[in-house]
Amino acid sequence: MASDFEPLQPVFSAAHRQAVARRRRLVLQEDANMPFEAFRLPIAQWLDFRFRHCDTPGCQIDGIWWDIGVAEDTYAIYPSKLLPRVRLAGFDEWCEQGIDWVGELVKASHERGLEAFWSNRVCPVDFQQPFVPGESVPHADPRRRNPLKATHPEWVNACWWPQGLWNLACAEVRERKVAILRELLERYALDGIQLDFARHTPCLPPGKEWEHRAHATAFVRAVRRMLLEVEAATGHPRLLAARVGETVAVNHADGLEVDAWLREGLLDIVNLGGRTTTVDVAGFRAIPTPEPVCISVSFDGHHTNDGYYFPPLDYLRGVFRNFRLQGTDTISLFNWGCAPPAAYDEFGLPGMMKCADHTASVFEAGDLATLQGDRAYAVERRGGYPWAGHAVYRNEDRPLPTPLVADQPVELPLFVWDGPAGQSAELRLILRLADPKVVPSVRINGQVVDVALVDRDYADGQIYGDAPQPSAGAWSFYSRPNPERGMLVWTGPVAPAWLVRGENRVAVMGNGIVEKVELTVRAT
Repeated sequence: MASDFEPLQPVFSAAHRQAVARRRRLVLQEDANMPFEAFRLPIAQWLDFRFRHCDTPGCQIDGIWWDIGVAEDTYAIYPSKLLPRVRLAGFDEWCEQGIDWVGELVKASHERGLEAFWSNRVCPVDFQQPFVPGESVPHADPRRRNPLKATHPEWVNACWWPQGLWNLACAEVRERKVAILRELLERYALDGIQLDFARHTPCLPPGKEWEHRAHATAFVRAVRRMLLEVEAATGHPRLLAARVGETVAVNHADGLEVDAWLREGLLDIVNLGGRTTTVDVAGFRAIPTPEPVCISVSFDGHHTNDGYYFPPLDYLRGVFRNFRLQGTDTISLFNWGCAPPAAYDEFGLPGMMKCADHTASVFEAGDLATLQGDRAYAVERRGGYPWAGHAVYRNEDRPLPTPLVADQPVELPLFVWDGPAGQSAELRLILRLADPKVVPSVRINGQVVDVALVDRDYADGQIYGDAPQPSAGAWSFYSRPNPERGMLVWTGPVAPAWLVRGENRVAVMGNGIVEKVELTVRAT
């Protein structure tokens, strides 16, 4: 048998190529267990809730990549010969009724003409057993103890997670994970697997990620080989996707040589980013591949980029237009609601995923022709992420917030892939600890923006000032009853003709700290 450390040179059938080329306007990477409280519903009502968006005319979702994630490869949330069953309130009752939950998900997806993937968290964190919805359990709580990690400490990387995360440099870990994925594919008519490397890192020894990159590649190669074997046995194309960082360099920092995976033909779909609005689609498009590869851009609605949790629709429209205009083949919506807010109320479910603008986006983000109306663009902010250790998903090199220094302009990148389009535009500058008597000097691409002070007592619940910034994904932090006040908002008109396609440069000089820079373009 060929070694997983040797190039694979995969050969694809015509049916496989057709599956890669199928229409994917939007993909929903669906946390099917969110909210966990929904597991108390009868399965028919649960499925009605879970597919409420997809069943609504005009919805542009063409596939669901089921992110089950409760226990991943320690406990099973389906009948398994390899793993013990997860204990989860509500789910236990379905099992007693003989309901195969994952089978119902795959069947319901295919009945609607939706592509159905399994999204595998390469390095999942450990949930308590039994799992109780709504119960807050510290990371180091003994109830989270993973028996496999306790028995095989050599299988994990010591890191920020108290029990460590799986180490792909360990052959036993790679072999075990491939066997679990094979069982899933042999049991269910899944259309593919997504390996989610972005969800939690590290997956290789910290500080030596690049040194051990061949082990991550060997894992991807082994999964690709297994998928092709199952495809040959079943006659059903089984695709391989990977969710990774937004640039080649960010991936290399975590030991993920994604460019090599693409050149070898290991991936059918590469799914980029998640917590960022700045993705190098062109860089990945330029990588030569033996067969066409679908390029997807991921956008996370829960572990959001800093300062824009549940943002308005015009902001989402700007983000998605930027992705589309760079030539992405599809957009993957991650941690998105599966139903409009009223449905959560209908079933008495908590509102963690309730966002009317998220709902609106599934009816327009799938095509430039439907991404119409006003749109907004923002300079990106730094902000913590609680589930990653190094580069991927952390956004630590983003430019805001930044202090202003007298007589020294700060230049900030603002990406507008529409270029000089729109009827009118307005720049919005939010400053903290600034003197309202000092009018900031603002230019965009060298053109002077005549800003005027419109609010000297602005409050934003997502700007924490000098207090510790909460980690992305803590949704309750963004509803503070008493947010910091006293920030200044300056706005000024921008002629759309001043804009260039791609990176625009905003130069600011004044005093205080720049917290946000936003450009709203009114539709033509």
